[in-house]
Amino acid sequence: MISLQKNKIITCMLMLSLLGCVTSSKYHANKPNSLGTDIEVSPDRIIAECEFITDYEGDYPDPHGFMIHILDNEKTVLTVSNGTVLAKKDCFERLKISEKIIKNSNKVFVRGRGDAETPIKIESITYFFPKHGTFHDNGRSLNFLGIWNDRGQCYSAFNGTGDFCSQGLK
Repeated sequence: MISLQKNKIITCMLMLSLLGCVTSSKYHANKPNSLGTDIEVSPDRIIAECEFITDYEGDYPDPHGFMIHILDNEKTVLTVSNGTVLAKKDCFERLKISEKIIKNSNKVFVRGRGDAETPIKIESITYFFPKHGTFHDNGRSLNFLGIWNDRGQCYSAFNGTGDFCSQGLK
């Protein structure tokens, strides 16, 4: 009888510890303001990528675009992209920093210029989120300004004067 009670206690403790380790998925976009639009999202709802730009006629021999894709509450994907063309090396450096910020967090914040609440226009492009599945682009996009997490790691598109990472997040 005592052994049965110990097993029940151990099972209950194990279940409670497992439930405590699971974080709920979250997505929340603030209204746009003079600083941009801030999106708060759980790390399982965000992916970053560098994409080769095929229709570029500029100075970079290997042009890439940096993008962050965020799964919203409507199960569609909002894209936050860098408005400038980057050299492949620079894009993958930005990607590495962003992935580290995402991986080492409970909450991720992305700031971009634009409105994250414009009407949804389902696109044919899809994105895969490992814990959620594949979802369509929603036609919403923001211009990338920065990404940070709840642990103080931050990366700004500007890295200099006016950079909110060096001035403390606002």
